Amino acid sequence: MADNDQGTLEVLTRIRAMVEQAKPVPMSASCMVNRAQLLALVDEAITGLPKELEHSRAVIAERYANNASVREQAEQILENARAEAREIASVSAVARLADEQAAQVRGQAAQEATALRVEADKYIDTRLAEFEAELIRTQGQIKTMRTRLAARSHLDHPEAEALPDI
Repeated sequence: MADNDQGTLEVLTRIRAMVEQAKPVPMSASCMVNRAQLLALVDEAITGLPKELEHSRAVIAERYANNASVREQAEQILENARAEAREIASVSAVARLADEQAAQVRGQAAQEATALRVEADKYIDTRLAEFEAELIRTQGQIKTMRTRLAARSHLDHPEAEALPDI
């Protein structure tokens, strides 16, 4: 009956051709076909349908499985992307926090450095003032000593140069 190489579509095409080529019944839309031939072709189509339906079901099941696998892969890719985005956001937040803390530390260090510099400058100024006062006192002592020396040796008078050294 059914030829294994012949598909249901071919059988239906042959049925159509048979109907198209059938002798028309006068004064009607009907036609005359060989009942045995037509039934044989219909049986052949019916016989082929389960095989083709089974093949179609297998193809649909395979595609569904492939689609499910692809959907699962896509879902895994999306989950990985979400996890990576969360990690990047976390790293970004950590980096931002580290930058903020670094800015605070730099600010504090600058303030401490300024305070230390001011303190050092005050110390140096105090020591220089003490040194200046000591120099002024020493200068005063030197002037006093020179004055006494000049008075004792008469160094302020021109004739003092003529005096012999003792």
